[in-house]
Amino acid sequence: MMHGHATSEFVCAKCFDDEGMQEFVANHAENTECDFCGDISDRPIAAPFDDVTEHIAACIGRFYDDPSNAGLAYETREGGWQGATYTTHEIFDELGLDFPNDDSGRLRDEIASAMPTDLWSDAEPYRLNVDEQLRYSWEAFCRVINHELRYFFVQNKRDDDDDDEIYGPREILQLIFSYAKRAGAFVTMPRGTHLYRARHQPDGEAYVSAAQLGSPPVEHAIQTNRMSPPGIVMTYLADDPETALAETSNTPGTFALGEFVTERDALILDLTQLPPVPSLFAELSDTLEYDPRPALNFLHTISREISRPIARDDRVHIEYVPTQVVTEFVRTTVALGKQAVEGIRYKSSRPGARTAVVLFADRSNLVLEKNDQPQFYHLQKDHWLRLHKATVKTVSEQDIARWTDV
Repeated sequence: MMHGHATSEFVCAKCFDDEGMQEFVANHAENTECDFCGDISDRPIAAPFDDVTEHIAACIGRFYDDPSNAGLAYETREGGWQGATYTTHEIFDELGLDFPNDDSGRLRDEIASAMPTDLWSDAEPYRLNVDEQLRYSWEAFCRVINHELRYFFVQNKRDDDDDDEIYGPREILQLIFSYAKRAGAFVTMPRGTHLYRARHQPDGEAYVSAAQLGSPPVEHAIQTNRMSPPGIVMTYLADDPETALAETSNTPGTFALGEFVTERDALILDLTQLPPVPSLFAELSDTLEYDPRPALNFLHTISREISRPIARDDRVHIEYVPTQVVTEFVRTTVALGKQAVEGIRYKSSRPGARTAVVLFADRSNLVLEKNDQPQFYHLQKDHWLRLHKATVKTVSEQDIARWTDV
């Protein structure tokens, strides 16, 4: 039941900045004129004000409630409510509910008056909400991986961990997999996909073969990367030549650019095409069994973590260890049916660049020339990365500035 009185007014989508509210109003429009901004149309553009405020109250109610309903303690001697409380206007600001055409503030005030309470607290003031639970669990995962445990998780939680709201390291890894599967992030990279890999080419050298332009030998895999530690060979490529050069070059110079083509299909985790996170005020379908927003928020967080810029030096960067562990889990544990995952596509951290992909492939997966084939190469049958052609590119100071200008 609303706090204010029912009205016969109508409000249009232009009165809101939020896409979810705009969509809700458009879906429930009944009137051709807005009573707040005065917009008029020959088709319905404005929804009943009471329907709009009921929707807003329901959306806010997922996270906030009247303090007394939420069970927040009240102590007169201690100054009142024993926890954070918020006015309705503060809730609007916190949730980004803006009213771009409301110069007088009438719409904002009338919506606030229609809410079921003037004062709010967290809906469960003594528990984390789902977004907080995932965020704090990821922070705990990074802390544990960087400073406590790294290679072996027997239990989801340590025996001395009595916080049942924080997921353990193994649970976080399993959640990433289940959320990504639910979001449709596992896709097939089809046979015949062209991928690009750049390598700095010193004066007097000519890198033209798959052995020279493909993944390095194990003994040369000495650099810390965002998804692989020293000693673990993976093949970092890009979906276009520009991104390959941007991802590789820190200084101007001459670069050999290898264009590779895949010889078979490969299942990859694509973090570049995740569904957008619906607005808090989006009208979710009744057929949904769960709210997709926390899972998608979390996946976008993982995507940003993996795309963070990397330092190209010989130091051990423990800040990359969490994403290396996530990658190792995907590489060694995750499968859809009987099909293993063979790579991760991610957004380049370089301005102006696009997407890159790391393939869980080493030199044994390259199609090599006869004279480059190591001993026992013929015993490995899965040669599925073939060098299509090699070219030489010059990277200028202007290119470097374009790729590093934040």
